[in-house]
Amino acid sequence: MNSAMLRVFMIDDHPAMLQGIEFMLSTPEDRARLVGASSNMAEAMVKIPTLDVQVILLDLFISHDHPVSNLKDLKSVWPGIPVIIFSAENSAWWKQTMFSSGANAFLDKISDNEMIINTILRVADGSVLLPAELKHLVIPEHSPANATMLTRDELEIGKLMSAGLSIKEIAANLSKSPSLIEKQLRFMRMKTDSHSNPELIRVLIARQLVPIA
Repeated sequence: MNSAMLRVFMIDDHPAMLQGIEFMLSTPEDRARLVGASSNMAEAMVKIPTLDVQVILLDLFISHDHPVSNLKDLKSVWPGIPVIIFSAENSAWWKQTMFSSGANAFLDKISDNEMIINTILRVADGSVLLPAELKHLVIPEHSPANATMLTRDELEIGKLMSAGLSIKEIAANLSKSPSLIEKQLRFMRMKTDSHSNPELIRVLIARQLVPIA
């Protein structure tokens, strides 16, 4: 194998899909090779560090595993390796959930060869490929590719809270009810793995999502 070829690892419990990707990435023109594969997360976590993997293709639904936990497990150990979610499930909800958990791209399993190969090359080059329906999500310019994504409304709430405004003051400023602000803050804490609003603000500041007051 040419040393310049991108090294791809695939996690998928469908043998036919694994064989299809291996065949697809089999010519020198592809600039990528499937160097390993696994049908489950436990095996993948053992194999990946032995293969100098540069891109991971992750099936959204693997038997007996939770999609978000699978992605977070990979990102917690190898935050620098881009992960492409590969699935026949094409709903906006799952796309937003996986991008918010650190995915770099989301590919439909019916994508053609050119789309799959181009996506692998682009994420390896540092891109996060948001689909059109998720353009309202914000990826901060200076944050890592796997940074948690927040909506513009959530970022605005974070900015106001970091400036010292109370929930009632934020609600008044944004013409929303305090209960709605509380609900949005809960989602923000979930996305950032924060356990309190002060911790949330510390995380947002550390990730350069809001200015230091």
